[in-house]
Amino acid sequence: MYDHLIQEYEGQFGKGRTVDDIVEWIEELPPMPNVITRALRQIDDVNTTPQELAEILMLDPALASAILRLANSAGIGQQQRVTTLDVAILLLGMGVIKRLLLASALRRWNTDFGPMQRLLWEKSLGAATAAHVLCQQQKKWYRDELCLSGLLHNLGQIVLLSDREIGASYPSVLDRMRQHNEDFITAEREIIGFSHPLIGALVAQKWGLPLPTCQAILHYADPFEGNFSPQDEESGMLKLAVGLGLAAGFGQAAGQFPEMKDLETLATAVGFNRSTIATDLQELMDNIKTRFKAEVSAYD
Repeated sequence: MYDHLIQEYEGQFGKGRTVDDIVEWIEELPPMPNVITRALRQIDDVNTTPQELAEILMLDPALASAILRLANSAGIGQQQRVTTLDVAILLLGMGVIKRLLLASALRRWNTDFGPMQRLLWEKSLGAATAAHVLCQQQKKWYRDELCLSGLLHNLGQIVLLSDREIGASYPSVLDRMRQHNEDFITAEREIIGFSHPLIGALVAQKWGLPLPTCQAILHYADPFEGNFSPQDEESGMLKLAVGLGLAAGFGQAAGQFPEMKDLETLATAVGFNRSTIATDLQELMDNIKTRFKAEVSAYD
């Protein structure tokens, strides 16, 4: 089941870990909540109506409330109050609903939602929000796809923290990042034995998400080597969305604050005007902060 992603993975393992260890651990993870699984299946069916989806979502009052809160939030720009789920679904669109369902799954994954869990969840939501704003500004057709990849780019970290033993050792990952000026991936490999992009990609495949989304999760932290194809552009836009979410202040941890000059270089590579790049990125971050408040309020 996981062979394709494992063959694509170019990272290293540490502490005696093997691919078999990781696959066995992934297989033992609990499934996604039933209502979310059913709703995602309905969303992927092009014949599903908002009323049919609403009937499923009403089985989970917390999800239904989150969707209504988001539809009525100031950051979405709706003038009239939305009081029914089917209208909220029509207003937000299936892509946003899918992202909200998966965000809810991430939010619920850890029963102990402590500071580290919240930090990583905000990093996920920040990247998804940045992807939404970025694609709107640049008029990209793949907005929903990029938002989903942004939301799930650090799925592996959220899953890792749900394991009691690994979760207990995760503060040591942050300590190593500070002491050695390392990124998450390098510090995770040294402390845990493997890093989160592979874990996230395998979990996403277990959840039945499309292969391109799994591949985006697997490769999101790879070096950006240039914009030579549509796939390269999407990869660059995902890296930019992750960086802008962090630069806007969402999910920052030790060693995670991006340099603006690096974001400017990346933005230029994916099509931004070099002469106005600093102003454009600042405007984007302001819009990201506004929309993030709307999205995060759906869960509080």
